[in-house]
Amino acid sequence: MRTAEPMPGIRELRLFDSCLTLGRGVLKGCPEWVTADNVLALMDRYDVAEALVHDVHARVTYPREDGNRRLLDVLTEIGSDRLHPCWVIEPPKHPGRAAAEALVTEMLDAGVRAARLPMKIIPPLPWLWDDLCAVLEAHRVPCFLDFGKETTWGDMTTADVDGVRDVALAHPDLPLVLSFVFGGLGVHPAVVPLIKRVPNVHIDVQGILEFWREVARDAGPERVLFSTGAPFSDPGLYVSNVQYARHLDEDAKRLICGDNLRRLMEGVR
Repeated sequence: MRTAEPMPGIRELRLFDSCLTLGRGVLKGCPEWVTADNVLALMDRYDVAEALVHDVHARVTYPREDGNRRLLDVLTEIGSDRLHPCWVIEPPKHPGRAAAEALVTEMLDAGVRAARLPMKIIPPLPWLWDDLCAVLEAHRVPCFLDFGKETTWGDMTTADVDGVRDVALAHPDLPLVLSFVFGGLGVHPAVVPLIKRVPNVHIDVQGILEFWREVARDAGPERVLFSTGAPFSDPGLYVSNVQYARHLDEDAKRLICGDNLRRLMEGVR
């Protein structure tokens, strides 16, 4: 009789949350906003070792620059190497490579090694994103394609899937991570085929709790990134969902829980 493999301890998996929203907003449905005062306590509560964080106002209001710079100030105030900044960015209003290069240079000089691209605000139109994505690709900056709305509940249309495919194929060395693509009606049926066909497209675990397992099984665990979506989601749901996944071995769980994101961020140049 074959015995089941023991579940790894959660601290052994070295959880690296790829999506934590920092700051206070005015949206309903958040029992506890994540702030400088409680972020480390929240992470400790769920044994999250590290987190990639972005500012709530950069995500939902203009000018995004204010939220991005506020994020750096808050992280300096906290002073913890467990927190890594992620800027929310979009194509500069002035077309051309120069404005995009200035934005990415500012971001990298500030120590930011990941970006969130607001797809529900500016859809994945290749002609619109090309200059910025070309510069991000040159530096191998991992980009989270954020399809969430005011909170983190979102979805993808057929046009979105086509647009992501075209952007990804045009920039094959740019790591792209689908984020918040799980709507109330489920997941677009082309998402898994997209990931299987385009090697630089990844996905996070947010949303329907079984779907990411299908991606890990069919496309490989190296294509899935852990995230909690805090404070819009209960981190405990996603921690336990990955830790106790029965059909993944410990090596696969380590990749999903943090090593995939570490590899992508270490590749920034």
